[in-house]
Amino acid sequence: MNYFLCLLFLFCSVLAATEPKKPVYPSVYHIEFEFSLPYAKLVEQYVVDYDAENNKERIDIYNGLFTSYYRYDKPNQDLYEVIVTQNNQTCFKNMGPHSSNIDLGDSNLTPILPDLTDWTFKEQVVQNGWKCNLWEYNPTAYNRTSYYKFYAKIDTDEPIKLELVGVDYVFGSHYDQYVFDFFKYVPKKVDSSIFEIPTVCNNPHDSHHHVFGRQTEKLHHLIPEPHHVSKSRFDKFTSLFTKNYGSEQERKERQQIFNDNYKKIQLHNHQHTDYKMKINHFADLTFNEFKQYYTLPEKTLPTEQEKIDLKIEEWKPNKFKNYELPDSFDWRDYGAVSNIKDQAVCGSCWAFSVIGALEGQLSLSKGKLTELSEQNVIDCTWDAKVPSYGCDGSDQWKGYEALMELGGVMSEEDYPYLAVTGYCGFDTSKKQLSIESYKFIPKTEEDVMQALYELGPLSVSYDVAESNVYYGGGYYYEPKCSTTDLDHAVLMIGWGNYNNDPSKPYWLIKNSWSTHWGDEGYMYISRKDNNCGFCTDATSPVLSRD
Repeated sequence: MNYFLCLLFLFCSVLAATEPKKPVYPSVYHIEFEFSLPYAKLVEQYVVDYDAENNKERIDIYNGLFTSYYRYDKPNQDLYEVIVTQNNQTCFKNMGPHSSNIDLGDSNLTPILPDLTDWTFKEQVVQNGWKCNLWEYNPTAYNRTSYYKFYAKIDTDEPIKLELVGVDYVFGSHYDQYVFDFFKYVPKKVDSSIFEIPTVCNNPHDSHHHVFGRQTEKLHHLIPEPHHVSKSRFDKFTSLFTKNYGSEQERKERQQIFNDNYKKIQLHNHQHTDYKMKINHFADLTFNEFKQYYTLPEKTLPTEQEKIDLKIEEWKPNKFKNYELPDSFDWRDYGAVSNIKDQAVCGSCWAFSVIGALEGQLSLSKGKLTELSEQNVIDCTWDAKVPSYGCDGSDQWKGYEALMELGGVMSEEDYPYLAVTGYCGFDTSKKQLSIESYKFIPKTEEDVMQALYELGPLSVSYDVAESNVYYGGGYYYEPKCSTTDLDHAVLMIGWGNYNNDPSKPYWLIKNSWSTHWGDEGYMYISRKDNNCGFCTDATSPVLSRD
């Protein structure tokens, strides 16, 4: 027995000796990295100066196209964002954690380098050309596991890479892959002058329209914070979604809201079988708070005077059609729908909806599907006669108007997606199409179905109801959503009967939240009673014949 214990002690001693000491990173550093979503083919360049000792932080994206200043060293907690809007810098100011736009709480700075207290050493590997120690961390809650990997240089502990496959903490209910590739790290030192607020912020815009903090919010949620797994449901939730609260009283209030939402979701999943709902990071918010923080401004339809001034036409159905509409139809079967895309943390759903409709028209016109550029639409419509607002949202008809004025749209290949508003780089010599006009579809199921069949994929809008925030697949029907108060834009590509059941007629919808949301990126939404307003704002563009 003593011999066995000696061998066990020797084995444990050798194991302990071979496992490296966990890196502990300072509270002040400068770091540069590329953040990417491989599925979205999105690569963002970040520069972060982090000074927790003085409660300051600056985050630069794409060499200054988007810059956030966090100054919690001041009593009024100044928060500024400088972004490019139609080739000019614009500054927005938020009043701090208690602003009506976004509640950042007390722990507002974003440490890019994770605390590895609860991480486990896996092995020594070569990553990005360097010999590294690999550390792993896999928190689980409600059967949703997130998988983190962190690579640090052997001996120096310099960070090389951080990977996550898990929940999209910014928009909620789908898994995705996130990668941080670090290429410059300067510990214990930052240039204090870079925290100075720029002169463009001397007269900043308020953040009433601008969705403040949206672009950098992903860093707050994707970087894991240390925690010990608790048996408490709320502790598991706060751990999974790295939630922090400013006071114990706030924590108690959030826990009550979470418990209420959890019961609603569990009750739904016990009572309904057509679709499922899942817990995500919105579960500690009331629905009013969710609508305030995460949906776009209410979409608008053109007024009667605007219809006259802009010569907007309504599509007229062919009353003498000599065909019967099939029971099911899907424009994907005819090559008119591109792959699922990911708008990431940018309020650009309207641009994805417009581009989806244009891709369909171009495919039907040329016989070839070409992926077009949402970024072209986002960047180049700010100062149009009928302007749009990039990542802060718009209406599809306004996008058509601006693109008609601009003169066309380039391809995704020539004008790749950035998920931030940038400088307008439209090159008329590389345009793939131009728009002659667009038409609104009459607001009946029969007309929308016929227009979808005759014209091609339609740009549509809908009301994101509370249950839709947690949609995880299945036949979706929500009697509580509105048919007129619309706040999200998607692409309608077909119809059918769910599981061949005539009592469950659906519209087939292509969303822009990657394949990890819904049914591989698609939604089967009930056609009953214009559920959630999918027939209220249907449009189809008309291409020029040039």
